[in-house]
Amino acid sequence: MKKGLRLWGVLTVVFTIILLLVTSILYGLVLIQNSSFIRSNEEQLLLAVGKQLAIDPQVTAALEEEKTNAELEAYTKEVTQIHGLDFVVVMNMQAIRLTHPDESQIGKHFEGGDEVTALEGKEHTSISEGTLGRSLRGFVPVYSLTEPKKQIGVVALGIRMQSLSALIKSSREGYLIALVLSIAIAACAATGLAYYLKRQLHNLEPKEISRLFEERNAMLEETKDAVIVLDLNQQINLANIAANELYQKNSGRTDSLVGKHLQDLVLQTETIDLERNVEQLYRQNGQDFLFSSAPIIVEQKRIGWIVFLRNATESLFVMDQLANTTAYATALQSQSHEFMNKLHVIYGLADLKAYDELKIYLDDILTPEKEFSHRLSFLVQNPQIAGFLIGERQKFSERKIQLLIEISPEIPANPQEAETKALIDLYRYIHHILLQMQAIEELRIEIQYAIDQLTSTYTIQLSEANQQVQDSFHSNYFQQMLKDYQALFSIEEQPNLVILQIQTHYHGVIK
Repeated sequence: MKKGLRLWGVLTVVFTIILLLVTSILYGLVLIQNSSFIRSNEEQLLLAVGKQLAIDPQVTAALEEEKTNAELEAYTKEVTQIHGLDFVVVMNMQAIRLTHPDESQIGKHFEGGDEVTALEGKEHTSISEGTLGRSLRGFVPVYSLTEPKKQIGVVALGIRMQSLSALIKSSREGYLIALVLSIAIAACAATGLAYYLKRQLHNLEPKEISRLFEERNAMLEETKDAVIVLDLNQQINLANIAANELYQKNSGRTDSLVGKHLQDLVLQTETIDLERNVEQLYRQNGQDFLFSSAPIIVEQKRIGWIVFLRNATESLFVMDQLANTTAYATALQSQSHEFMNKLHVIYGLADLKAYDELKIYLDDILTPEKEFSHRLSFLVQNPQIAGFLIGERQKFSERKIQLLIEISPEIPANPQEAETKALIDLYRYIHHILLQMQAIEELRIEIQYAIDQLTSTYTIQLSEANQQVQDSFHSNYFQQMLKDYQALFSIEEQPNLVILQIQTHYHGVIK
């Protein structure tokens, strides 16, 4: 695949071409103005010298007599040499030359035809063809000294165009040096600027920048997590579709989140910490989120944060499923040996035809589980709570933790689904914390039902002190959950013993 011109080359070429064009145009304008200025100066010089000669006594005397002389010829040649002219011609009113650089032209008629205006008494300049070639000419009328209003001739002065061009060309050499220096400086400046811009763009090409921009937009816009970018003042500079939808859902507004403060999206900013680069549980409007943030560093300087808000319900469910799967695999490994031992005992008793002992052994194996399920079905009239407790007992059993559940009196059914869900959510969080602890030897749960209230007391026997208990149950997330569900929670610690108690609303209906 053929690669295009790299950004550095493009910027250098573009800047150099622009500077060349600007410099060339400026150079051309300067040359035109310089040529015009030189010509104007030469015209003024011709007329000034002509006026000086027009009042010179030698000139007026020769024109009065209409005769040339050696002194006048020498004088005009000297003036020509002094002022850098090509010729000075004195002519009478019939345009007959009295002086000329070429002596053979003296006495002949002036050539060019542009002397007519001067013979009419008007000084002027013109460009015309003469005996010496094309030249810039100046004409000044000469008047009699005794009769000021009487014109007696004309003084014509000129510089050939070749001489004028040479003068202009010599003046251009300084400008040409300046032009070359300007182009060299411009090329260096263009290269330096291109290199600086390239560094600012992290050495990326335009196609790479475009692709990264599209990929970033697709990644931010299509993700289901709410993603926002904050500045140092916690003002939102960028928000994806999910963040805007969450903001609009919570606030009931339809405008964009960009330009607003973090508190417009995260209502309780005091419960989260932007400096902690770990996932934090956050609860808002009854919804659980996993909050995480990371600093944005540019040139070793922090300019803000990028924040992620992820729906925690699905994540916690997946984590719970993963934990259960791991525990289940471990339990299968340990139970396989126990199962084989039981099979050997059953096989031995059957082989010995000790059927009475076999029946007693099988009753000992099956009775605990059957008894627990049977008792739970009578004591808990709410099938959701009953099913949850059976599943939790299995979880703790797989972790080799003995879970004892005492219920008094029976728990009635509850038509309010929200209270049942709140109770199960609180149980699930507490059990999730306890399942992470390695020091639990025994766990006892006492559930007591009173009028419109359910009190659950956890008695935890620990083999050693564990600070995780205090940290987990004093987290902002759990405190917000208690507040949302209007529940009361207390914790009491004794040596190798922890007592947790939680009270929730429960409007049961006794059948």
